[in-house]
Amino acid sequence: MASKFRLVIYLDDHFDGDYLISLLIRENFTVISPRSAGTRGWKDEEHLTYCAQNGYTILTANAEDFRHLHLKWLSEGKKHSGIIAVYYERDASKNMTLHDIVRALKRLAEAHEKMGIPIANEFIVLNQWR
Repeated sequence: MASKFRLVIYLDDHFDGDYLISLLIRENFTVISPRSAGTRGWKDEEHLTYCAQNGYTILTANAEDFRHLHLKWLSEGKKHSGIIAVYYERDASKNMTLHDIVRALKRLAEAHEKMGIPIANEFIVLNQWR
């Protein structure tokens, strides 16, 4: 059995679904969901603060809002454990499926662990890791 990734993925409310959670666990990710953490329905900045306090990297489909939060936190000197964002296209056929998301996360996590690709305090567009 492969070892677990060190990266702990926190799903924002948009991604808090049983199927995605099961796919991530099958690929040896540790996954925290708003349902399991009791944070469902929190505002974006509250989710990011929770993740920063606990060392979780957030996976979000709310890309633009979290990009703005990332820039705000940088300007304020605040640190977070990483924001991984999925952008959606106008042409739905180009969007990442849940399987695409898991494969891309696995590639990113492997690059992080093997080559030191930074994640903490970064805003990462997962679409680029397909």
